[in-house]
Amino acid sequence: MCNQGMLNHMRKTLSIVLGSTMGFVVGCTPLPKDVDTTSYVPLSLAPAALAGVSDRRASFRTAFCSAQDTEAALSEEDCNSTLRRFRDEGDSAETAVRSPPEERRSAYRIAVALGIGWDCVRDFIDEEELPTTALRKLGYDAELMEVEGLSSSDKNADIVAASLLEDSSDQRPIILIGYSKGANDMMVALEKHPELASRTAAFVSVAGAVGGSPVAENDSGITTQLFHFSPYGDCDDGDGLAMESLRPMLRHAWLRDHLPLPVPSYSLVTAPEPSRVSRALRSSYKVLGVVHPINDGALLHWDQLLPGSSLLGYVNADHWAVSVPITLDNTPIPDFVISNDFPRTRLWHTIVSFVIADLAKKNPDIGVTGSSTQQ
Repeated sequence: MCNQGMLNHMRKTLSIVLGSTMGFVVGCTPLPKDVDTTSYVPLSLAPAALAGVSDRRASFRTAFCSAQDTEAALSEEDCNSTLRRFRDEGDSAETAVRSPPEERRSAYRIAVALGIGWDCVRDFIDEEELPTTALRKLGYDAELMEVEGLSSSDKNADIVAASLLEDSSDQRPIILIGYSKGANDMMVALEKHPELASRTAAFVSVAGAVGGSPVAENDSGITTQLFHFSPYGDCDDGDGLAMESLRPMLRHAWLRDHLPLPVPSYSLVTAPEPSRVSRALRSSYKVLGVVHPINDGALLHWDQLLPGSSLLGYVNADHWAVSVPITLDNTPIPDFVISNDFPRTRLWHTIVSFVIADLAKKNPDIGVTGSSTQQ
């Protein structure tokens, strides 16, 4: 049996090997060609009876690109370089959504769940730049859920519900935001725990693994092992079923059995141009590109679109850049393998502002102390 010193040495050695290799693992095959957005209409892969999606892209674009608090409006070029415009996106007839006044921002609880293995590589995450941290600085009550990175969505659903329902005296409406596998964890929580659903005002999927990922179908356990032995975080195996939870067959069956969700829902899809994909994700980007070139290095675009949701947009960012601020300081991994520069704070602030404004149209009193969260 290895003693702790030997185990630490093995982990350090693995870290150095991985760090030295990541910059050169991209391979020699060319990247998939970019898609001409003027002629392509993005698809939704879903059970036919549940494929109805409300297209809110034009309105969300107006909100994102307009002036926000102290931030200036974006130029048309900068706007279009962040939110991709496909052929079927219409023109917005709505005025720009304004950020909620400061006194109303804390009227909602905002709970965010990250994706697979996040706690195993926590040292890579610049937590001061996380969307939850940025939202708190803007006056929102945003909380990062301590879900288990290597556990199933079923187990993490219980963790989410227990955390959010612990304080029964806090009856503020909740906005759930799930990133990557965290979207599945949140959706399962809504289905398993009606008491959580009754207190939830809305659910948002950001690059959510709604339909799973083909990458999970070909995983033989190596992904879990790599995460487990990572020296850049502190995680255990949990129930060890995280990758199993991402299998498309399982996810599609869950969608068929449990949709529609009991709360209003929104989808934001990551669909980067090839130049926006980090080198560390290009190997999987190429593999998924055999199926379709519009993928984010982890998920195909149609697997991110939740049936019955409001579609907010297609973001020109890879799977990590949209939500996870990565820092490689004090690691042997070269900086050039990660392309992480993206206006996350502006994007996430727009998401929350847009959803709150939407909810206010349906119920002007929602979010006010003493009001009901029922839709």
